[in-house]
Amino acid sequence: MGSDLTRRIVIYCLVVLGALAFLLPTFFKESLGDGAWISRPLSLGLDLQGGVYLVYEVEVKEAVKSHLQTVGSAARRELRSKKVPVQRVLANTNRELELTLLSDRSVDQVRAFMEEEFDTLRLSDEKRSGSKVTLLFTLGEEEARRIERSAVDRAIETLRNRVDQFGVSEPLIQKVGTKRIILQMPGASDVDSVKKIVGSVAKLEFRFHPNTETRRFAEQVKTREGASVAVEDEVQMTGEAVDDARVSTANGQVEVSLALNREGSRTFRRITTEGVGRQLSIILDGVEYSSPVIREPIAGGRASISGGFTFEEAKQLAVVLRAGALPAPLKVLEERTVGPTLGKESIEKGVLAIVVGFVAIMLFMVAYYKKSGVVAIASLALNVLLVLAGLSAFGATLTLPGLAGLALTVGMAVDANVIIFERIREELRVGAGRDAAVEAGFGKALSAIIDSNVTTLLAGLVLYYFGTGPIKGFAVTLSIGILTTIYCATFVAKLSFDIFRLKGGSRGLSI
Repeated sequence: MGSDLTRRIVIYCLVVLGALAFLLPTFFKESLGDGAWISRPLSLGLDLQGGVYLVYEVEVKEAVKSHLQTVGSAARRELRSKKVPVQRVLANTNRELELTLLSDRSVDQVRAFMEEEFDTLRLSDEKRSGSKVTLLFTLGEEEARRIERSAVDRAIETLRNRVDQFGVSEPLIQKVGTKRIILQMPGASDVDSVKKIVGSVAKLEFRFHPNTETRRFAEQVKTREGASVAVEDEVQMTGEAVDDARVSTANGQVEVSLALNREGSRTFRRITTEGVGRQLSIILDGVEYSSPVIREPIAGGRASISGGFTFEEAKQLAVVLRAGALPAPLKVLEERTVGPTLGKESIEKGVLAIVVGFVAIMLFMVAYYKKSGVVAIASLALNVLLVLAGLSAFGATLTLPGLAGLALTVGMAVDANVIIFERIREELRVGAGRDAAVEAGFGKALSAIIDSNVTTLLAGLVLYYFGTGPIKGFAVTLSIGILTTIYCATFVAKLSFDIFRLKGGSRGLSI
């Protein structure tokens, strides 16, 4: 046995062993499926396993409005510290921020302050009513688009954090267009529970109940029982101050304990120091959950939300608070639940299609190409093994279109063997010997095989780049299959001809 042949056998064995190593987590999920191995077990997509499918639209105008409201609140605090009497700030969805001043003597000072501190805002209008002046600032269009894009990206990240805590394996969270998000959660079945946890805005606010001085600036929110309650329009602290949230019990009641970050701890200490004796309203998504009276300053960096929770409600609230608030509300455009029965049927039919196709190809190749057809069948079986190993190596999820790609790979792979075998037959017809015919057949067929497969690979890459969801699954399987097809049809099949004589026929080769 020559050194070149020995080297090729070693390469072949290493490839097979590598493929089996990548597939070990699939075969032994209980011991190797925890991510400690070099690959992950093959997982089934939503269409095969069943689960929840949701399409959300991010209400990006609300994100711009929220940004402007935050800017307005910060401006009001700064101006009040400069003894400028700001009555109220109000943002709307038209990229506009209103600042109402109690005195027209401060107009020039406010203009200069806003131009210096908030250069993305431009003064667009000025309205006077007696001594009061309302200044209207407009956010630049380019800055608004940046905030909208950022809102969608942050929404995807927040959804990913929430889904991870939900415990669903192999979720798909994907941006579609400019403001839509597709969420697939294989294995989940309760769409209402998913929407409560994943789609909740979780906008947490701490506001004081109004006193005699701030009553005219009050806003109305609802309690959990549906009653209206007045709170100040100024937000003292938001959910950005929360570092962690856990379910706990106190005095026989279930509550959510909050651990604040460093900045949140300082803010909460200031709030509870300045607000001793006042009611602090804890508001989530516009609903007041509790309104404790501040008895003394709180400096420990901890707070809690109570309000007659069940344990499941408190658990869901803790999940969304840990993951952070969404930058804007999400509107559900489409929702559906795929049952596991349908997925099981799809798997059975997909596998049946692959098996039937494989058997039909096997019968044809053996009947038409004799012993050489057996070589094609063996390389084809290895091809399927390598495709599955590749999917496991890349952590891909097997979907129904992925099964279609696998079936297509089986058909395309044998095409390369047909080209090679026909080239070998041509060489035998013109009088070439067994070894010369094999060498010439593989050599002359190589360019045609590479050309045809590379063009298909380019199409697969385009599908992957521009496609979404199922199309990407098909493209991944197809692309991996093309690469393994080239390897199996050229390297593995040639190695088989060099090791096994495959005797038969007029020229000593059964083909």
